[in-house]
Amino acid sequence: MHSKSIITALAISCCLVSCCLVSAASAVDILANAASGTPYGVATVEIPIAAPIVGGPLPPLEVRDADGRILYPIANDIRVKIPRPSDQPVPPPGRGRLLGRIGNLVRELTGDQPDLEQTVARRVSFLFRGSSPLTITVSESGREVGSYEVVPAVDPITRTQLLGQWWDGFHQAAKRQIDAADYPPWVENYLVAMLSGRLGMPLPDWYVAQINDDDPLTDTMKLLAGASGTDQQMFRRAAGGTTSPTPTTLPLPAAPAWNPPRLPAVPVTANVEPLAEHVPPECFYIRYGSFENYLWFRDLSDEYGGDLSRMITLHGFKNENAARVERQLNLKTTQLSRMLGPTVIEDQALVGRDLFLSDGATIGVMFKAKNAFLLRSSLVNDRTKLANDDPSVNLVDITIAGKQVSLLSSSDHRVRSFLAEDGEYLFVANSETLVRRFLEVGQSGKSLAATESFRLARQLMPIERNDTIFTYFSPQMLQGLVDPQYLIELRRRLHASADISMISLARLAAKAETNSAAGIDGLVDIGFLPKVFGQRGDGSGIITVGDRVVDTARGSRGTFLPIADVMIESVTQEEADWYISIAREYSDRFPQIDPIMIGVQREAIPDQSNRERLIVHAEIAPMVPEKYGKYAQQLGPPTKVAIQFAPDDIVAVQAHVASEKIGPPTHLFAGIKDSHPPQLDDFDGILGSYRSLKQLPGYLGAWPQPGTLDRLPLGLGRGTPVGPGMNRLIGGLYRYTDGGYSVLSFQPEILQASLPHINAIEVDDTAQVRFRIGNLAGSQLEGWVNEQLYQRAAESSRAGANFLSMLSRQLQIDPDDVPDAVYSVLGNHLVDPLGGRYEYSDRVGRWTSTAWGADDTPLQAPPNYVAPIMKWFRGAEGTLTQYSDRLVADAAIVIEHSQ
Repeated sequence: MHSKSIITALAISCCLVSCCLVSAASAVDILANAASGTPYGVATVEIPIAAPIVGGPLPPLEVRDADGRILYPIANDIRVKIPRPSDQPVPPPGRGRLLGRIGNLVRELTGDQPDLEQTVARRVSFLFRGSSPLTITVSESGREVGSYEVVPAVDPITRTQLLGQWWDGFHQAAKRQIDAADYPPWVENYLVAMLSGRLGMPLPDWYVAQINDDDPLTDTMKLLAGASGTDQQMFRRAAGGTTSPTPTTLPLPAAPAWNPPRLPAVPVTANVEPLAEHVPPECFYIRYGSFENYLWFRDLSDEYGGDLSRMITLHGFKNENAARVERQLNLKTTQLSRMLGPTVIEDQALVGRDLFLSDGATIGVMFKAKNAFLLRSSLVNDRTKLANDDPSVNLVDITIAGKQVSLLSSSDHRVRSFLAEDGEYLFVANSETLVRRFLEVGQSGKSLAATESFRLARQLMPIERNDTIFTYFSPQMLQGLVDPQYLIELRRRLHASADISMISLARLAAKAETNSAAGIDGLVDIGFLPKVFGQRGDGSGIITVGDRVVDTARGSRGTFLPIADVMIESVTQEEADWYISIAREYSDRFPQIDPIMIGVQREAIPDQSNRERLIVHAEIAPMVPEKYGKYAQQLGPPTKVAIQFAPDDIVAVQAHVASEKIGPPTHLFAGIKDSHPPQLDDFDGILGSYRSLKQLPGYLGAWPQPGTLDRLPLGLGRGTPVGPGMNRLIGGLYRYTDGGYSVLSFQPEILQASLPHINAIEVDDTAQVRFRIGNLAGSQLEGWVNEQLYQRAAESSRAGANFLSMLSRQLQIDPDDVPDAVYSVLGNHLVDPLGGRYEYSDRVGRWTSTAWGADDTPLQAPPNYVAPIMKWFRGAEGTLTQYSDRLVADAAIVIEHSQ
């Protein structure tokens, strides 16, 4: 154990030249301190700036030494607020000084003069190993500021002050990086927790707050949805050592008290596809209907790198979920399978209990064969080939539900593929439970197709629709996600995943500090893992096999044992208390879960071979609106009345609403012309929003007019007449009324041009909400949307590069080894949301991206930048209708393919 040391480097004179620090003195005043009982010394170098710099942050300082003794450096500037006019003394009259002061005060009050800060000093703090002198080099953007000798000494009081200063800067920088991250922020959270434990420093409030938040129902929704905040919460608990390693001595709690669904009468003879007669009722059901439909969906996904979410925006990490499931099931689409598929497969569907693809779903693919012999032969040949080529994969026959089933598997569940057959139906799944239920349903007939809820779904969305994709989430499946076995195991999974990441991080941190490897017990002993690490009530744990880290009960991260195959017999007191509160909330507030059905159809567009229209129809039926509270009560009754907009409105939205404030049910509507709207940041604050709205070329209206404005005191809602039916209100807002309509706009010329077209007409369909977005390609709005998406992607791109720089700096990882280190920690590869490639730049001493074209992202989108959604989106329209017993949504989206 090294002695603890302290150094303060003061009075380093410097000047700023082209935003780079240049040393102007060689003398350094040093107060060095050392004491025993900690592995770290702490040092702070503060560099005053002779001429304060006004504006944004400067490039960060970096510090290094030849022996690698410096650890966990943090750079932060000392910035002070420039006094606003109201904070300054009143000047004496004369020479326009007083008038100038008044003008500045007016600009301050109207928000035209934002708060400004100036940098008055620069600071770099760090920990270091050992008590002997060391030589440090301070640099900025790859350019050396100077080299200085540090001589540690002993001064406990000064050490406490410097350590607190370093700790505040370190965890605040970690928080900023976490807030900007578009990837799981495990590294930042681990370093804060690990260093807090080793140094005896308190965990910051922001770290502890997330550990203790959320109401049971919200917590459950986030957990099921895979929200990043939930897994981060579990990671922080594990890294901070706040998990409770109590034994599992209590029985599994009871599930919520579910109410039976309120179903209308459904004909027993409802037309149902044969494939659904082999699906267990507790499963979701995504039917492609034909192999050709599956290939269309697969090709659309491949067009965007196998991840359909990339159609909207690029994320900061590579999503390999679909490819991972294919490898696990050993179902890969080849050119041969593309040719043979339509001749041997009549129908197919994706079936499972959950879609937790990032850690390992309970999922399978069900086929109805045209030629069972050829389909079976093709599947068997692929399975045999993999078993022969990969010695870690075994192929055996086992018995499930009295039938012989083929099992292709590896010990870590990287490959886990059951092949079962029931006549002309074949099922390939990663779950023994799913296969057992498939075979049992074939014998009993108690299938998804036999449930009244599914027959109702097929009455509302008959198979004659010929949906390209039909998706059905049954009440049993959705309720199953909230069962105690599922939720408790899902929570344990998050803990297991956190433990796997922490071992990788602890190895990296230990290597950086000691240049040696240690086992799990050793990492715990020297403080790189919390004392309670590996102490789990269910008896599972983490083992390492070379570089691989595996959970003893679940396998490898990304292919954990399917939850349906996990048997939980007992739980801890904490788990029981947690789940009982959730069950109580569902029993009281959501005692019935409504089924969800979605159909997607494709429609060719004449004379446009590279475009097609996707028609999406979704329903929640039956539905109990009461349990959704005030949100379900804001809509008026369904109506066939629709607002007709001006033809040059590129965005049009309308809603039939009911509210005590507005009065009787009213049609509210808004239209926006093609334009380049203000930036989103311009809407900050009341005055900023007001100025931005005045620039927005659009209008807001109601029919029949609600009269809310007319009821304002002092006639504020009526304003001053400026023409027939037109009044100018306070603030420059214009209002048109004709006894039926009330339309508002800041731009009277737009109002006058649009009024002749605005009309309430009767249409064939009923709805409460309607929307239309025109083709943005070639419009002014296209550039604005593209810019907003670019700014978001640019922020994520910078965060990714900063993360890689932080990993290199904080854990002393060679740039060539950083990509492998990232994968070992995150379980995914980091990618640039701007579509570039991250690279380490020796010139600036940090990571950048090839998409930047310089040392940082351009302030505005480059001319050749096109956001993913802008490449294919060519317009959309849709409706939303809430009936007394169901919710219906329809949308038609025009997409353009790249080839």
